[in-house]
Amino acid sequence: MLLCLRDFRYRYRQAFLKYVWAFARPLLAVAPLILVGNAFGLGGDMSAAEYALFALSGFLMWQMFWDAVISPQWIARRLRRTCVDGPLRPEAMVAAGAGLVVFNAFFYGALFVIAYALTTSWPPVTLPLGLLALPVIVLGGLTVGAFFLPLTFVYLDFRFGLPLLSPLLLWTAPIIYTAPESGALSVINRWNPLTYLINIPRGWLVVGVGPQDGWFLVCAGVFVVLAGLMLRYYRRAVPLAVQSLPQR
Repeated sequence: MLLCLRDFRYRYRQAFLKYVWAFARPLLAVAPLILVGNAFGLGGDMSAAEYALFALSGFLMWQMFWDAVISPQWIARRLRRTCVDGPLRPEAMVAAGAGLVVFNAFFYGALFVIAYALTTSWPPVTLPLGLLALPVIVLGGLTVGAFFLPLTFVYLDFRFGLPLLSPLLLWTAPIIYTAPESGALSVINRWNPLTYLINIPRGWLVVGVGPQDGWFLVCAGVFVVLAGLMLRYYRRAVPLAVQSLPQR
């Protein structure tokens, strides 16, 4: 928790607007997507207000997943000297990354509530299910992030290259568009775990139950198993990766 607080304060320490940037960053990223989506009919038969809530909620849940992938690496790079000079449990960096995701989630939640108010929508009865699914989304991101964290100690290419994948991965799942019924994109959506990890809980938040909801439990079970395997790999890989860092 101390690592998380330290990094969170460091990030906004010299910013005049301080934590306003925590709201502005996701909002400025998704606003153009919503405008383009409305113009090109990515929401299908949805009205402009319905699509705005649909796209915003999906993007914020995607952002939570991606924050969980990237945050541990940011913290690890800043703490690389601490890893060399003193004892630091490898799990601490992942835990601190999870803490940053939780902090960001409060800001994302505020944006979601504001969007509900502005669109005069009423939450479905499945809203609690969507909230309960958020830890699973974070776990999925941390599982992916834990794989790459040791590699960023050895090769900075992963640190520079992973953020470039974010826009590409965003479009591989029906996060800001409705899933097509046929075609190559439909096949990609069907085999993409993000479709079930993000799209189904988003439906619980803004629409209600859907015909494929059971696949979320399957996806969650797979990520739980992967998380256990990744933890074993992570505990062995981090000490080896730290040895590759300059000792002075």
